[in-house]
Amino acid sequence: MDTRSRTYNSISNSIYGILCSTVTVFLNFFVRIVLVRELGEEINGLHNLFQSITSVMLLMEMGISSAMIIHLYAPIKNHDIEEIKGIMGFYKKVYLYLAIAFTTVSILVSIFLINKLVTSSLPLNTVRIYFLLFALSFAFNYLTQYKRSILFAEQKNRISIGITAICEVLFRSLQIVFLLVWHQYITFLIITIIEKLASNFVAIHYINKYHPYLNDGMLQELPFQKKLAIFNTVKPLMVFQVANTVQNASKGILISILLGNVAIVGYYGNYQLVISMVEMIYAQFGGAFTTSFGNLSVDGTSEHKRRIYFKSAFIMNWIAAIMCAGFIACIQDFIYLVFGDHFVLEFMSVLILTVNMMVYLLNIPVISIQNAMGLHNLDVKWMILQAITAIVLGYVGGILLGMTGIFVGLLIPLVVFTLIRKGIVVNKRALDMEAKSYLLFICKEIIKITLSVVFTIWLCEFIKMQPSVLCIILKGMIALVVGIFTPVLFSFKSEEFLETVGLIKKVLKIK
Repeated sequence: MDTRSRTYNSISNSIYGILCSTVTVFLNFFVRIVLVRELGEEINGLHNLFQSITSVMLLMEMGISSAMIIHLYAPIKNHDIEEIKGIMGFYKKVYLYLAIAFTTVSILVSIFLINKLVTSSLPLNTVRIYFLLFALSFAFNYLTQYKRSILFAEQKNRISIGITAICEVLFRSLQIVFLLVWHQYITFLIITIIEKLASNFVAIHYINKYHPYLNDGMLQELPFQKKLAIFNTVKPLMVFQVANTVQNASKGILISILLGNVAIVGYYGNYQLVISMVEMIYAQFGGAFTTSFGNLSVDGTSEHKRRIYFKSAFIMNWIAAIMCAGFIACIQDFIYLVFGDHFVLEFMSVLILTVNMMVYLLNIPVISIQNAMGLHNLDVKWMILQAITAIVLGYVGGILLGMTGIFVGLLIPLVVFTLIRKGIVVNKRALDMEAKSYLLFICKEIIKITLSVVFTIWLCEFIKMQPSVLCIILKGMIALVVGIFTPVLFSFKSEEFLETVGLIKKVLKIK
């Protein structure tokens, strides 16, 4: 795969991903609004808590999907059909066992743990049934999704993303209709299961058409040495997944344990839905960068990889500045209008959530390199320490300061262990970059995004209006302008900025 092809695929995957994610964003917002208004705050809180619980359970996947993609890069580049068939056959077998294990754990959680995690006026057995149906959507997904990895390894993410988006539009619309007519959460959950099955079956049909050698009857047994290599990749990946999941899932679980009724989880969940949508759109750049860098790592030089990293990270962080500014400007008015004034969190909690989102987005380029090259063994012990520290600080912070304390406690390990230490060690190994160069670059990016947020907050204070659509539009425009031009003030003479402008001009000229 030549450089031009990698660039084309990266841009195409990003564009398709952003378009599909934008559709999903608006659809998920509408579904959440209908869910809250038709079924109430407790069901909304349960839905968010179930997401947190299953996020922890999904750790049993151990990063197998990422490991498979990493090990597919070389055989795809070398057109080694036999090795591809062996990897995909092994992947299918592992995911069958995972589906069985996930279902078993779901049953055990529903019997022994749900009563300890949920405080609700709903009957306990009803909550258990809801949880089992919610979890089954992931178990069925394991049975049918394994072939999608070939699309990511070939830098054809856009095809998988497009199929998912089309199925989401169809089945989320169906969920809305059923909620409005029958007001049943159980029907909502059953449609979620059908949606995932339909999406995967369409993807399998496409893959079988263009990769006929991947029909189930033609898959082969993978040699022991290759299985061992995959498991060696999986072990550090699993630790990475644990740390990442603890960071994301602990918020909802700690809020449920420390702050009372499960409905409070829904208050945070409304903000997290917006954050997740922002991260999902942003992740399209990260996913495109991962697959592009994965192919580049096969034959690229350190100097070339450094240049690609700085240019890609500069563009992604520029977008992050716009997203963080837009979030802090509009989120309070948006929650007020859509869900009601009693769903609005205090400003300090929202500010910490914004900082958490900024750190998460800044981490994406480095994590993309780590995923692309399978370098998770570099910080295994530190990721374990991050997970433990996050739980302890989040719990203590929640006792002392409530919801804000939980957010601060979970943020600190993310900054220390991921943004700083992971960034240093991964860039040193992958790009031969000195710690000083990375820290200088990341500090400049933090300053640019932080000032974008601060300027946005200050300017929005001049808009003295009650929450309204017009108010959100005005604040959003302020955030867009500030998010675009504040980073430019710090970078207009930099090589990355000049290359980005040149790329934009080239794209416009081609158009």
